[in-house]
Amino acid sequence: MSSITGIWQSGQIVLDGVADWPDGCRVLIEPMLMEGSWGLAEEQWQDSPEAVAAWIQWYESLEPLEITADERADATAWQREVQAYERGRADQRLKGLFE
Repeated sequence: MSSITGIWQSGQIVLDGVADWPDGCRVLIEPMLMEGSWGLAEEQWQDSPEAVAAWIQWYESLEPLEITADERADATAWQREVQAYERGRADQRLKGLFE
């Protein structure tokens, strides 16, 4: 038997596909971390004076980010491309709102 994912919605589990399990088989259901989550969960944060001091020490050890002129030009060009794309799709998005 293979595993399958799903979501909890309105008090029920909605599977992402068809389960090939026999009727009556027992299942284990537990929440998954959301994709793209990063960092610590809130209950893992430490706020003791020692933990705060360690974080400040780490933060102050960071090197400044240096962006070259070429990197800045590339970023500006990409931003212009994205803006042009979004402007081109604006009419389609507005039509979708009123249809």
